[in-house]
This record gives sequence, structure tokens and C-alpha cells, in this order.
Amino acid sequence: MESSGKARVLVADAEPISRRGLIHLINEDAGLDACGETGSSREARIMCEKHQPDVLVLDPAMDCGDGFALLSELPRWASGARVVVFTALEDTFSVQRAFKAGAWGYVVRRDPAASVLAAIAGAARGERHVGPRVEQLLLERLACGALEMRNNDEAVLSERELQIYRLIGAGHTSRDMADELCVSIKTVETHRQRIKGKLRLTTGAELQRRAVIFSSSDGRLLHRSV
Repeated sequence: MESSGKARVLVADAEPISRRGLIHLINEDAGLDACGETGSSREARIMCEKHQPDVLVLDPAMDCGDGFALLSELPRWASGARVVVFTALEDTFSVQRAFKAGAWGYVVRRDPAASVLAAIAGAARGERHVGPRVEQLLLERLACGALEMRNNDEAVLSERELQIYRLIGAGHTSRDMADELCVSIKTVETHRQRIKGKLRLTTGAELQRRAVIFSSSDGRLLHRSV
């Protein structure tokens, strides 16, 4: 924290209105200070290294899921920063991915503002928080024995592989993905082969079908109502 006692908070969210709302909320709290904002995960890496925030408020879905990769590699850029996820993703797979990658808090866009602020302030103190919608979701899934990430085949994929897997499911070509992710087509093809191997698939058609099913299931979870 700063010598003033305020925790420095960096906001990384692709939605400009959402960012401005978060900045306003943070600066209204006597214990917090917004040190910057960005709408891209690439710029977030640069700003984390420059500002060394105490807390990073991050939407991991930004830049086609590159926010998840940023979350997992954050110690490279800001070793002392703790991440609070603020996102529209309300499925257990995303929640568990985020905490496995090192998140300290998880709140969603439909949570009350007070819950968002509590998660940010809690992370600054070293406390873990989830918002009420995620808490209800996890309780429901626990009650019916359906917390399934441990047995989910996709859990073996790396963050970059999951990113490409989702793009495959959305119908993107290898060239599309290479342009989107600023990598070579050869790199994309290498990831495709690794994904097939990890999921025990033999053909590109099988990979496409599996990715479409996964992406469709993920979308239904995202839009479910509690």
C-alpha cells in the first residue's frame, strides 16, 4: 500500500462505462486509490509493471480470454498485486479457473456495488471474497454435487489453449486466430495439435465439434439466471 495507507487499484476492463464506474466507486472509498485504467490486457501488463498496484480489478474475458492468461502470469508484472475478477462470466468453470490462477475475489456485473467494493477492499487486506451471485451459484452446485471442474477434460488445457479452443468453437479459422492473438499461424496450429492430444481427439472435425459443444455449454452457463 501507499504511505498514505490507501491501496492502489488498477482497473482492466474492456467496457469503458464499466471502467469509469469502477474508478468512481474506488475513489469514493477512503482506503482505496485508483492508479489507472485500461481496456486491453496487453496494456494492463505494461501498467502493472509501471504502477505496481496492490489490487488489479480484471475481467478475464477481455481480449478473447487473454485476461485469464494475464491473471495466471501476473507475478511477472506485479508480484505484490492481488486480483479481483469483475466479469459477466457466472459459471463454475470460470470461477474455479480464476481462483486456480490466483484470484483473490470474484464478483459479477450484476452484483451490488457494495459487494464489488467489499471484494476489492478485502483483497487489499489479504481476504478472499465472492459476490452474492457466485456464492449462490457455488452453493447450488455443491448441494447437487455438480462442481465438476476436477473431472472436466477441458481442465487440462492451458490458458492459451483454452483461449484458442473457445475461438475454434466460435468458428474462427487459424488465420483469424493468428491475427487476433498476434501470433503466427504455425503457433496456432501447434496449439491445435496439443489440444487434440490432451482431449484425446484424432481429427480436426472432432476438435471442431467438441469446441462448439464446449462453447455453447459455456454460453448457456453465462446467461443462466439464479
